[in-house]
Amino acid sequence: MKRINHHLTEKQIKKLKAQSKKSGLSASEIIRRALDEYLERLKEMERTTK
Repeated sequence: MKRINHHLTEKQIKKLKAQSKKSGLSASEIIRRALDEYLERLKEMERTTK
């Protein structure tokens, strides 16, 4: 796995930390899962629009 840096708003950080505490998952894992889901949705949208 490679490390990358991104900027988040204070509101996003607060919500991410709360979700991390609630789920027991790291913030990084939550972000990875959310990105995977987003990319899969885009892929599906591309398939349906062709």
